[in-house]
Amino acid sequence: MQSNEEINISNFKQYMLGNLAPAESEAIDLQIISDESLEEKLMWAESELMEDYLDETLSPSEMELFRKNFLISSERKAQFRQISLMRNYARNVAKAVPEKVSSKEPEKFFWKLRKFFSLNLKPRIAMFALVVISLFAVGIFYYMADNQTASEMAFAELNQKDLSNLAELENIFTVNLMSGTFRDSSGTESKLQPDKLGDKVLFRLALPVAAAASDTFKVELVKDRKVVFTQTNLRFYSNPNGQELRLFLPASPLKKGEYQIKAAKETAKDSIFTYNFAVG
Repeated sequence: MQSNEEINISNFKQYMLGNLAPAESEAIDLQIISDESLEEKLMWAESELMEDYLDETLSPSEMELFRKNFLISSERKAQFRQISLMRNYARNVAKAVPEKVSSKEPEKFFWKLRKFFSLNLKPRIAMFALVVISLFAVGIFYYMADNQTASEMAFAELNQKDLSNLAELENIFTVNLMSGTFRDSSGTESKLQPDKLGDKVLFRLALPVAAAASDTFKVELVKDRKVVFTQTNLRFYSNPNGQELRLFLPASPLKKGEYQIKAAKETAKDSIFTYNFAVG
């Protein structure tokens, strides 16, 4: 049986997803207004919900609600990037440590930190310590990543996943581009409307020449002759008409204007394929 704390955290997660009945949401609203001590619990629930999303333990409908209702403020997006970076850093460190066999389910990264600080520090001091550690870990990770931005690192992890099953990606705004033209693969001019993009866009880039099995690609998003976003070590995928690159790019840099995507084999960077599109 769950403890009251676990039940409350679970309820808060559903509340933040917008997945509760109106009466339940209203009851939590009143709780939050009348009880200042719930602020800390809400913060833990936010962090755990972000980790649930990164662990892909949410249901498909909850994943959609997370993107639509939860990850909508700049503060939460920044916190989400920090948690993603800290987890990546922790994984990289863990690779150098021999793994211990355990029958227990692995705990979430922030839950471990929470237990340590809650046992040793007062709640508000514990939260401050977590923030300090977060900033320290993010700083280390920035140094290790050779100036790669937080967003680029978060999307690099996303783009390393297997994107071969397009049916799983059908709810994500997708752009199909052919090299050297402002028209997409259907012959329509590639002009995107910002309000339709969501938080990320799936780009499918048709390769004009065949790639070898071992080839990986570097992609740069360019606006006004400046590189605004970069992804490396990208794989290619087969389709009925040949081969293509598939990658997610964030919608946030896509303001009104003309863009170019430059793709090149990482082993032969002198061969560059260009893809053009506009945001209107």
